[in-house]
Amino acid sequence: MKCIAGVVELKPKRFFMSLSAIFLLFFASGESARVLAAVFVPEQPVLAANKLRVGDKGYLLTVMKGLKPVRLPLEVVSVVSASSKNRQGRAENSILVRTLGSIAQGMSGSPVFIGGKLVGALSSGWNFGDHRVGLVTPIGEMIDIFSYKDRPMELKNAGHPLSSPVIVGGLSESAVEKMSGFDGLSGVSFMSLPSNGGELPLERARFAPGDAIAALLVWGDVEAAAVGTVTATSKDGRFLAFGHPFLGRGAVNFPVGRAFVHDVIDSRVFPFKLATPVSILGTATQDRSAGIGGQAGYFTPSIAATLAFQDLDDLDKSGRVPAHLNRSFRVTPDAFLAPLLLEGMYGGLITDLWGRKGQGTASVSLRVDGRGLMRGWTRKNMFFSDSSIETTALKESTAIISAFLKQPFSDISPIGFRLEVSITQEPKILFIEDVLVSQDAKPGDTLGVDVTLRPYRAPPVKKRFDLIIPNDAEGTCELVVRSGSEHPLSQLAVDEGWKSIDGFERFLSEAGAGDANNELIVELNCDRPLSKITKTASADAQKPQMLPEEKEYLSETKARRIKEGTLRVFRSDYVVDGMMKRVVTLATDKKSEDDSDEK
Repeated sequence: MKCIAGVVELKPKRFFMSLSAIFLLFFASGESARVLAAVFVPEQPVLAANKLRVGDKGYLLTVMKGLKPVRLPLEVVSVVSASSKNRQGRAENSILVRTLGSIAQGMSGSPVFIGGKLVGALSSGWNFGDHRVGLVTPIGEMIDIFSYKDRPMELKNAGHPLSSPVIVGGLSESAVEKMSGFDGLSGVSFMSLPSNGGELPLERARFAPGDAIAALLVWGDVEAAAVGTVTATSKDGRFLAFGHPFLGRGAVNFPVGRAFVHDVIDSRVFPFKLATPVSILGTATQDRSAGIGGQAGYFTPSIAATLAFQDLDDLDKSGRVPAHLNRSFRVTPDAFLAPLLLEGMYGGLITDLWGRKGQGTASVSLRVDGRGLMRGWTRKNMFFSDSSIETTALKESTAIISAFLKQPFSDISPIGFRLEVSITQEPKILFIEDVLVSQDAKPGDTLGVDVTLRPYRAPPVKKRFDLIIPNDAEGTCELVVRSGSEHPLSQLAVDEGWKSIDGFERFLSEAGAGDANNELIVELNCDRPLSKITKTASADAQKPQMLPEEKEYLSETKARRIKEGTLRVFRSDYVVDGMMKRVVTLATDKKSEDDSDEK
């Protein structure tokens, strides 16, 4: 069985709204919310499936080219009696029809009329079968879509995998293929399609039965949109379409728009419409087994995204690095689906703009803007990969994006992400080659540390760091010189259960507290006095004193240690590699020991 939702397109095009425009989109009024909950009454007269007979003649409405629907004659081949009742207590029969021409992907939702009355939507066919034969979803089942509760303007959809086959295109074929390996996108078909550019303006209009409709996941300089057909409309501006699920995600907020059909492409597997979105008319609020339903003129906020890409190897005639190339797009406000879409779009754009794959070094800056983030939030890091830097460069940023969208503390929508990536195929690596430290230090002294660093295939350089030995240190200290990626400081208090991330401000401070790959970390870990045993309320119960790190968040630990002088952080323009250790034996104060013996 083949669901015949149409082509989903990812295509370069000019972005029509700036990042600041995320605060200017239209929100649903109380009247709109009331309409969305009302019973759907089609403007078109309807005929129940159990009234049909084999051989009944009729037609379907669909767009074959351009924007105007045309009629395709058909006849009823069979009516299969329902074996069970739907959630409204009705038994809806299945309708098998044969059309005069071939059925194609993109015809999903095409309204089928028998005797001038609407009986349902063309919804599926068979791969490698007779492409003139298809199944029709009865209109009664589709009307029931609006019996479910809507979730307008919310980001709380459950994270289910994509359930219906989707064709993707627009980026290069190699970039699109990468998405097939993502968790949550299994079962999705991918195809690279050409781009026609243009804008997607907001259109104050209504759909009509037979119109080509695009359900948008991504739009702007790249797009992802499933193309189908409108089945029915109501006087209040609502619509039904597809006749089967788009992604099967229940209550949703997918923008929908008008689609332009370029042509119907023949295929032995299954013909398909080559179509592209041309405007946004409203929002799909329900994505159920019998189709999608929504409201024209009802618009939801979106997630704004920008990529600023720079190829450091692509010098102009004067030998200078060119400016960043900017690509902007928007993503549907689904907190669980959006991270996958953003990873796919960002990854595909980087691959295409760089024009190569393989080893390289990337400088990455991710900025997050949203409600409650007056100054924004930024994380910077560097990455090196000897095989696929275009993938490695995104791992941290996509994890942060997912954390921001899913964090449980505050609704910061509308939200926007700006990712800046500067990339070179050269290995910009800084190796830790040697560490020298004086051995005559004592508690309270300043310890001088000389670190020898070697850039990749270049002469070594030396850096000097001064650390402070704690006054209560005793015995020995372990000096560690390492990359930020080697044994990074951990959230000990959180990991061991002494603390939790307890609010949005704490989430922000700890999200950026981790060591970066381009940081050289010099830390001094000294033996301190043994933990004291503290009596508790119970005479038998005792507990050791907690380490400072067990009482602090990571950001607090780093700030304290930098202030006391046992931690130094040097941020470089290279990815630091390696780790070296030295043991520092603390000298004892002989005079103090003699005085103690005399006493």
